[in-house]
Amino acid sequence: MVTINDVSRRAGVSRATVSRVIADNGYVSDEKRKLIEAAIAELGYRPNTMARGLRSNRSDIFGAVVVDVSSPFYAQMVGGIQKGAKLAGKSVLSASGHALKDDEAHAILELLDRACDGLILYLENTLAPDVVEMIRKSGVPVVTIGGNECPAATAKIHIDNFGGARDAMRHVLAQGHRAIAYLSGGLMYRDTHERLRGMAAALGEHGLSLDDIFIEHGDFDERFGVEGTKRLLKSRRPLTAIFAGDDDVAAGALYALKQAGKRVPEDISLVGFDDNFHARHLTPGLTTVRQPVDEIGRLAARLLSQIVVGEPLESNEVTVPTQLVIRESVGRPARQKSNRETIELAR
Repeated sequence: MVTINDVSRRAGVSRATVSRVIADNGYVSDEKRKLIEAAIAELGYRPNTMARGLRSNRSDIFGAVVVDVSSPFYAQMVGGIQKGAKLAGKSVLSASGHALKDDEAHAILELLDRACDGLILYLENTLAPDVVEMIRKSGVPVVTIGGNECPAATAKIHIDNFGGARDAMRHVLAQGHRAIAYLSGGLMYRDTHERLRGMAAALGEHGLSLDDIFIEHGDFDERFGVEGTKRLLKSRRPLTAIFAGDDDVAAGALYALKQAGKRVPEDISLVGFDDNFHARHLTPGLTTVRQPVDEIGRLAARLLSQIVVGEPLESNEVTVPTQLVIRESVGRPARQKSNRETIELAR
């Protein structure tokens, strides 16, 4: 491996002079700088970024903790963080908290040990006071996405899960659906509770409540969509629409419905949440709620970059709106459609 000593010998200058060029700290003549840069290029030398960070008090690394980096939703968010960090000349170390209090705390402490310049946290549990105190003592700025689980956060980004779920349920109800099932995420997730509140608000506008629809909780994955839908069909309960907790659940539900010979939306309507990349490519295209996940990641990195360099923020709390995306998977209930067509034929 090429070392800084190899560069100094090739350039014919001292190691200290090479160090000043690498750290961009201190005067070096143009002639010697050119010799050093040429030697670095010829030898393929890569500076030790951690050592350089010790000299500048910067590691040029942002740490990010999300629920599960392997999930398409969080992978897209981390991708947005990386794009935003790159614009600020930073790299990103990411870790999964798995919605578990201890795992989240462990991930944060590991990133602090790696001398990250700042942290971006998407947590599902309120941090223990001792972890919050360690963050405060480190002086590392924090931007949170989602809730208020980290009191030490300098800036917070909220996602309007309430409004998104309310708008989606309003759309389903406006089509005339009342026999509705909700294949929800687990109750350990903050998003689940916010979406249930939004659905309740929409149902309340029609004199209904969550008790008037069927709700089953599971994981935010395709498997739950398949198995939950099979259980619904087997129960033979009245059903004209399924609201899926996210697009992965919706994809599983669609598969199970097709396997059972059910047409979407002719027999059963289907709506999702997130507008993941596959939502528009399903057949039929999935009506869903768009969360600008990539944009949220970029925003978090931009806010953190501003904080790190001491640039003032317009606001330390930002709410990112969601958007209902209407495609082909929601229609009127089959019975209502049949009655209307009968009336039209009679005319």
